[in-house]
Amino acid sequence: MSAVVQFPMHMARCPVARPLARPLVAGRRAVQDEALHVASGGDLLPLRAWRGRSGRRYVVSVYPMTAMWQEAHLDAVLIAVARDGEARRIVGVRDSSPLSPEGFDGAWFGQMRACGAVELHVHLLATSAGERAAVARDLRPFQ
Repeated sequence: MSAVVQFPMHMARCPVARPLARPLVAGRRAVQDEALHVASGGDLLPLRAWRGRSGRRYVVSVYPMTAMWQEAHLDAVLIAVARDGEARRIVGVRDSSPLSPEGFDGAWFGQMRACGAVELHVHLLATSAGERAAVARDLRPFQ
């Protein structure tokens, strides 16, 4: 059973276009996508990982951006991702909680698609609002 959740309005903007691979900037690492090698399940488990600017690794589930986020996952970090062949680039990152300072609504998906996102990566392992905010800050390749 899924619940319908109304989120407050938030306007997103497309980040400045950047190359998919960036060097170390000001002593901080570039955000990087990593494939996960799953012992069982193969392609049945659509999992990847992102390594944040801090060097921390965040495991994500991968969904097509065309699928509307139907579930009421209020405790997740949503990552809109563009692709160029096998290379992936983060277009936008946000806390899915309606209580987050940024707010959230369904229009964000359309805005991210307009910015080139084709995949939605969902990180469910940050258990508090503070942890989700820290993950979002670490994964934002633009500030």
